[in-house]
Amino acid sequence: MISRRKLVLGLAGAAGAAALRQALSSGPPRAVAARRALKLPIAPSGWPFPGARVVAPSALFPADFGVRRIYLDAGHGAPGNTGNLSCFCVEEQDFTLSAARALAERLNATGRFEARVGRTGDRPLPYQERAEDAARWRAEAFVSLHSDVRGRIETWSPAPGRTCPLSLAAPGFAVLWSDEGDPALCALRLALARAFARRMEEAGLMPYRGAAYSGLYEPDAAQPGVFVDRHPPDQRIFVLRRPSMPSVLIETHHALDAREAARWTEPATLDAFAAAATAALADTLGGGAALADTLGGDAAPASQPPT
Repeated sequence: MISRRKLVLGLAGAAGAAALRQALSSGPPRAVAARRALKLPIAPSGWPFPGARVVAPSALFPADFGVRRIYLDAGHGAPGNTGNLSCFCVEEQDFTLSAARALAERLNATGRFEARVGRTGDRPLPYQERAEDAARWRAEAFVSLHSDVRGRIETWSPAPGRTCPLSLAAPGFAVLWSDEGDPALCALRLALARAFARRMEEAGLMPYRGAAYSGLYEPDAAQPGVFVDRHPPDQRIFVLRRPSMPSVLIETHHALDAREAARWTEPATLDAFAAAATAALADTLGGGAALADTLGGDAAPASQPPT
């Protein structure tokens, strides 16, 4: 991990060293001033600046919740598909595998879930095999973890001799879903997507507003950070439309934003995200009032996910 001083100096050419030095040294109390100086988005918590406070949302489990099986897909790592390269020159497939393992450990520790990471990293794994594996295992939700790249890309040097891509204009998470297929399954996908976004926002993470998504994804009117896949039919995202259980894809952060990428290496961020995931899964799979509130006026889903 590079030092805070190196981060300030490395970002100077892209955003202005003075404003960034102020923001990075002072943390969230000065975040509003930094936002005005840099014209960058920021969450009420101060995210994505260092020191932004993240919290663990509380999960509510009905008495009959039991233990639910959650399939965690470490995005990319498919044949010929390593994903993006972050502002610290980390391949997306490596980040997602690490994040999926961290989330699985934390979900399993609750005693409410049996979480399984589908990709182990020992070989490239086609997405078709992942969907089939989740179905055989009788998973009740399929959660695919990713990072995103957005905005105008510049370069910087986070360490001597290393040049990596950089973009500060579009931080935040996005939760993607598909409305293709059986209406009951689609309703559960929507509920899961909204629950994840709502709980991640509650944790202090910032929803992305979607400026770069025009024509590719349509924003949800009810919950910031949620988007439905609107690619041409032959380009739609496999893991959103093919798993037999409700599935979502989470763009955890903007991988070219050094502030966000650094925060996503911190245990506090992983803990807050895991708590948000726990609460979101409880809201959706537990049914009842929490699920009804998440769906709002949308079509009512089936009482149980398809098997």
